[in-house]
Amino acid sequence: MLQKIKRITDNEYVFSVIAKIFGVGAGFLFSILYRRYFGAELTGQAAVIQNQATMAGLILCFGIYQAYPYFRRLKLRPPEQLYREYIDRSFGIFFLYCLICAALILLVPMAEEQKIVLVLIPMQVAVKLLNYVVLIERPRLRNMVSIILNCVDIVMILILFFVAEASFPLICGFLIFKDLVYFVIAVQNLKVPLIRIRPTLKGLWPYIRYGFVPMLTVILMEINYKVDVLMLDGRVTNAEIGIYSLGVQLAERMWLIPEALKDILLSKLSKGKGVDEVSKVTRISLALMVCCIIAMALLGRPIIDLFFGSEYSEAYQVMLVILASVISMVFYKTIYVYNVAHGKRAVNMIILGIAAVLNVGLNALLIPTMRIYGAAVASLASYTVCGLVFLIHFHHDSGVPYREIILLKKQDLRMLRNVFLGRGKRKPASENSTPAPEEEDR
Repeated sequence: MLQKIKRITDNEYVFSVIAKIFGVGAGFLFSILYRRYFGAELTGQAAVIQNQATMAGLILCFGIYQAYPYFRRLKLRPPEQLYREYIDRSFGIFFLYCLICAALILLVPMAEEQKIVLVLIPMQVAVKLLNYVVLIERPRLRNMVSIILNCVDIVMILILFFVAEASFPLICGFLIFKDLVYFVIAVQNLKVPLIRIRPTLKGLWPYIRYGFVPMLTVILMEINYKVDVLMLDGRVTNAEIGIYSLGVQLAERMWLIPEALKDILLSKLSKGKGVDEVSKVTRISLALMVCCIIAMALLGRPIIDLFFGSEYSEAYQVMLVILASVISMVFYKTIYVYNVAHGKRAVNMIILGIAAVLNVGLNALLIPTMRIYGAAVASLASYTVCGLVFLIHFHHDSGVPYREIILLKKQDLRMLRNVFLGRGKRKPASENSTPAPEEEDR
């Protein structure tokens, strides 16, 4: 039995999916506790703060992390040297933003919510930069740590249940402490002694130059994901935002399959895999996603009523609308990383730009009359267009027929059966694991 389990988890794709499934389960438990404890009003306020910090952090990353897999693929320098240089520059950026944000908080009059956003920004930037390089070099470690972080989130909220009453200052403190924990663990994942890190801003220009278009692309991506909450702010109540954010969160949990597989796919593409790997991952993700969506549509209402309470009952309708768009987003999740690994920066930017413009326009048009349901319909339209355009582009660029990207093959079914039954030949460790930079260099 133990040998079967080990064979299953030796496959990086399967292990990543298992980690994501555990993460969804733990995240669901955390969401129940978090929303029950703070309520719709406070969680709505927190959602606005988090989205503002995330958007600002993405802009201030300048797309630097997006350049790392491209430069690694080119092999212009030994992997260990590239890895160390990237870490030094990431810490240089982190300390620079700490100084800038501290000065703004001390010198510029602003609302408390904006001060919290400024506190979060340097940690958001650092975690994004550092976690990305760990994803490329040690995807298994990244997934292991995600399990730990999910458990930490649950423990933190459980402690609050017993020691304090929910309030706005408390939820702000929770957001800050949570990001601080993520930052500390991201630093630990680097496996580099702190004494050997030399923060610097030198040598950033090639990363910024390459990363500028990916930065715009990621910003457009986040606009597609988060502009709805930002545009709802001030137009509906905080409680409605809290309800809406729950519906979106539950629907987006269905992305666990392509989200898990794309992380490993990016690592493999950075090391030489091609279009066949992308097609395989896409069609397997699509089939598994359809099953998950059907289950969630059937069970969503009783789940919300039982675990979150009648306060959040309207989240079910929001969830159904977003679920309708999730299938096409499988194509975006997998094909996007193919474009990243192959330097197709402009393609990603153009497609996401179309989706973002559509999203913003529809939100502006529909929110005044349909409120949170208008935001849901806007997301449905932009997600669907985004995914389908990525699919069409990949088909024409690679020459892979649509059926090869969408429809499961017999070998896919055999592979899934063998993987989950622990059958088949076990690959050598060198094929299944991602070596650390030091090991590759040797």
